Amino acid sequence: MSEFGWDPTVFVAFGREQGPTREYAEERLGDVFLRAAQGHDGKFFFVQANDPWVVDPETNAHVLDRPLYRSQRMFYPVLASGGGVLGPEAIVWGMLFVNLLAMAVGAWATGGIASEIGASPWWGLAFTLNLGFISELNIGGAGVVAAAAAFAAVLMIMKGRLYWGIGLLTIACLAREAMLIAAVGTALWLWLTNGRRPALAAALVPGTAVLGWAAYLRIRIGHGMVASEVQEIGWPLVGFVEAFESWLQNPVNLVVGVTMLLMFVLFTRRVLLGRQLVGWAFLGFVLLGIVFTKQVWESYFDITRAVAPIITSFVLLVFVGSRQGDPAETEQLTTPT
Repeated sequence: MSEFGWDPTVFVAFGREQGPTREYAEERLGDVFLRAAQGHDGKFFFVQANDPWVVDPETNAHVLDRPLYRSQRMFYPVLASGGGVLGPEAIVWGMLFVNLLAMAVGAWATGGIASEIGASPWWGLAFTLNLGFISELNIGGAGVVAAAAAFAAVLMIMKGRLYWGIGLLTIACLAREAMLIAAVGTALWLWLTNGRRPALAAALVPGTAVLGWAAYLRIRIGHGMVASEVQEIGWPLVGFVEAFESWLQNPVNLVVGVTMLLMFVLFTRRVLLGRQLVGWAFLGFVLLGIVFTKQVWESYFDITRAVAPIITSFVLLVFVGSRQGDPAETEQLTTPT
């Protein structure tokens, strides 16, 4: 970072060709570090952090390319802005600090999960060294915060702290709506191992929070062109097939793309053969990966970010769990607190 004069906007990923967010940033920060082309997700989270509660959507949310879709991911900009208190310059630093802290929390949670299944807590590095999370940190994305909360939720539930786990799942879903997958997967595991009541709570509390925020956004921003808000979902495996031709021009993308598909198969097999919560919680990301469009599959940068929780969970299940046995097969919540 020192080579850029300690400029924290390096990690916000403003783009040279993204006029609205570039102008928005330069009005508030002056000169900012600009990446090639459109930049990346952090530029949108910077806009959101300047108005995290969507009080003035005409000034802020209208700068977003997909206002409803972007604004649904509210928890990271809320944290980065200190709940809406910080100014633009502090927000830029806040975004970096929050993601670094989330990296630490994710590593701690992953290490704790490894300890619960009888392995060294140093396996927590499976979170920190995950290429998808490193990429999220590099572009100021919300994926690290969402995943850190989700893995911490898994750890809490494995320790019997159900209510803490549900609270963390709710945070994960508000940071990235795709983490509803983790809530549903956790609920299914709870249903199979602990009964209906904890399972319903694990699914309904995060789901209600996400729906409540979505309803609020439609009041504040309006419905807009909802049909065009989600562009990453299509027919199963079509995105993979369409991306294959472009992969032939880029060996790295080809290797990563094929490896990810193979990982989906091995991960699914391992999860279904065992009863580990850390597998069931993220199994739904396999289904999500299958329906991603070409724009997600085409680059290793995007596909590894999109399904990053699978990568860390895969390491825990295949390289750790397979050697330590599967103690979670009999795991029960004995003291839900």
